[in-house]
Amino acid sequence: MAGNVIDDHQLGSIEYAAGHLGTNLIVVLGHTQCGAVTAAIHHDPDGYIKFITDEIKRAIGQETDDYKAAMLNVKQSVNIIESSLEIQKDEEHGLKVIGAVYRIEDGTVEFLN
Repeated sequence: MAGNVIDDHQLGSIEYAAGHLGTNLIVVLGHTQCGAVTAAIHHDPDGYIKFITDEIKRAIGQETDDYKAAMLNVKQSVNIIESSLEIQKDEEHGLKVIGAVYRIEDGTVEFLN
């Protein structure tokens, strides 16, 4: 999904995966050169895209560095998932949520704390 934006639909899918499919690891994977992050920093789109960029803007604040903004956006999505009540109920099964950024330039993945 564009921009790793988390809403109730994505949380529902994550809760289903954790509660019914036995998933115990959720990875929010952003990437460098993300068009949605770039749009949030440098443009003010309209239409439905604005819902995505507005969420990203809330996550990144005034950050203008694309890489740092991508990291902040991933961290925000991780925080939203972790704060979900249904996700918290599944801690007994060892559910973990981690963030990472894929660097398109060199193909590496940096896992965030």
